[in-house]
Amino acid sequence: MEDMIKMIADAPQEQRTQMITDRLNMIASQPEPQRIESVKGLVIAASKLDEKKKVVFISDRTNIISKLSPENKSAILVARAKIASQIPENVNLTDMKYTIKAVKQWPQENQSMFMQGLKKAFQAANAPMPDIEAMMK
Repeated sequence: MEDMIKMIADAPQEQRTQMITDRLNMIASQPEPQRIESVKGLVIAASKLDEKKKVVFISDRTNIISKLSPENKSAILVARAKIASQIPENVNLTDMKYTIKAVKQWPQENQSMFMQGLKKAFQAANAPMPDIEAMMK
């Protein structure tokens, strides 16, 4: 997974967008246990990118998740919520921070919709929603 994420992160924007979209749709269609492991691998692999590529990759991933079908978006976000306690805390917090920074670039309505979806995902995963405000300081 690490090599694939590094290759995707190094790809030109258009190609990167297509590869992330394809990968997320594939992951969303996996059985839940496999999906959770795939999302965990994706987040951990992204955490190992250099800072600049990590910010871009997570921003692209977040933008793409927002454009997935409602079913696929929910599947990915619920899996992301479920892995929050399974990955190192610094990896989880950094990933969430860059996710929220990407969302804050969007129009207010899109921000609200994504954050509601994220909140529902954490509820569905029976996981505590991170303190977004504290994270952004």
